[in-house]
Amino acid sequence: MVEIKSWYSLKQDWMNRWCAMNAFTNSNWFKFMPEEDLLILDKIKNTTVEEAFKILMPYLENKYENNKELIDSTAKEIKTILDLQKDEVFKVLEKLTKHPIEYKEIKIRLTTLNRCPYIWETWEILMVAPKRWDKKEFWTSTLAHEMLHMQTHRYYESEYPMNQLNKKQFNLIKESLTFLLNHEFEGIEMRKDPWYENHQKFRKVLEDYRLSLWENKDFEKLIEYGYNYILDNKILEEK
Repeated sequence: MVEIKSWYSLKQDWMNRWCAMNAFTNSNWFKFMPEEDLLILDKIKNTTVEEAFKILMPYLENKYENNKELIDSTAKEIKTILDLQKDEVFKVLEKLTKHPIEYKEIKIRLTTLNRCPYIWETWEILMVAPKRWDKKEFWTSTLAHEMLHMQTHRYYESEYPMNQLNKKQFNLIKESLTFLLNHEFEGIEMRKDPWYENHQKFRKVLEDYRLSLWENKDFEKLIEYGYNYILDNKILEEK
């Protein structure tokens, strides 16, 4: 049985903020953020990890101390909610990807930034307390979304045909596969999975193909179709 562990991590929180300002990010994490957060984030733009640590850690430590009870209770609430949903989510994911979830522990790190990345090698997911959505639906859909990414990394990234793609092409398929969350998880309380603007066209290509073969749906065939479509249309080819 897969166990959910959830807690707040200062280290992961400040690294999430540094990555948001200095590495590739494809989300609207800056929306609905308090002005004081935006001001401190502006100070770490184009900084090294070491420089950002000195700027951010005192700020985040103070933020945690002033909101400790709320932050810690939210981390516990995430676990409580996901414990009720995880078995059904994992059952669908294993059937969908045709592989077991091999890790026995999924680590949920609460972050105070509206950005939820993952580290697939250690099965870690950062989650935020939603301001506009139902908590149960948001946290469950985030778990399913990121776990689908991690299953794709674990079982398909290094195998043919995904291993023939460059990093951007692989990422396009991986991100676009999340349209499946809107079709395969009926009966599980999740919010409708959105998509990034730059993935909309290709995501629709995969979705149309999958729906046209719904009775014979197969994850590996879907990946193969996406791979061939990318090559035939010379999408994101390296110069």
